[in-house]
Amino acid sequence: MKVKAKDTGEKYAGYYGHRRRVPGEVFNLEPIKRLRKDNKTGLMREITITEEQQFSERWMERVDAPVPAKEKKKEMAVGEL
Repeated sequence: MKVKAKDTGEKYAGYYGHRRRVPGEVFNLEPIKRLRKDNKTGLMREITITEEQQFSERWMERVDAPVPAKEKKKEMAVGEL
């Protein structure tokens, strides 16, 4: 998901991807995979932190509107013909 850092009145709007982001900077949110301990079983399992879960209304705004999965498939099918 492509996002843009909002102007928060501070030098840096926020922090993402091991970098401080300045207002107006455009960057991509990518899914993050991590190992977490399952509290019930005590075993390690892989979790995925989605773009939506990483998105912050406080200092980010979407640059491109999210495309529903059905439309993505249609666009791919048309492009392949």
